[in-house]
Amino acid sequence: MKSFFSLLFGLFLCVSSFAQSAENYQVYANQIKQFSKPARILRNDINAEGNGSIEFTNAKNQILRFRLQHNKLQLGSCRIAFEIYYYENNYLKKIESLDSSGNLIGCPLKLNGEAITEYIVEKPSLYLQKKKLIDDAEGNIDMKDDSNEKIIRVQYFDVHNKPIMQPKPVYISSKTYWQDNIRMGWP
Repeated sequence: MKSFFSLLFGLFLCVSSFAQSAENYQVYANQIKQFSKPARILRNDINAEGNGSIEFTNAKNQILRFRLQHNKLQLGSCRIAFEIYYYENNYLKKIESLDSSGNLIGCPLKLNGEAITEYIVEKPSLYLQKKKLIDDAEGNIDMKDDSNEKIIRVQYFDVHNKPIMQPKPVYISSKTYWQDNIRMGWP
């Protein structure tokens, strides 16, 4: 009987430790004013040493993600600490890059130094055909660059949310959009 209570107590400590960690991570999500609350953890890949990534989601179809190292916020390229993904009808609409204070931050390592990338699916039915091919291969498919088919257009914005003017519309490939949509890359 004593070992049963010891086991039960150990389980309680483990659960309360996880809850406390999740609560600690919520502090980071709460400091981002653009990210709607309440939020819940969508994905938690933080290991016992406090290293990894975490994603929060909310009722507005936003996903906030960030990485930790030893339970401290880890900065990526160009000092990007957070990314917010905005979805509408299962389509990725926009990604915002934020610094550790939650302010938009541009990155000279990106194509145009953008802080925001907005996606416009101009040919949804054609994209869905290509998406099915990519999904069926679980992303492991070598596709030719179909950006010349003008399926997905992107618009870039600076830290003041002003469009970064391009000489002509910019299109990306279906596979690039698919990868962005499932949040494969990190800054």
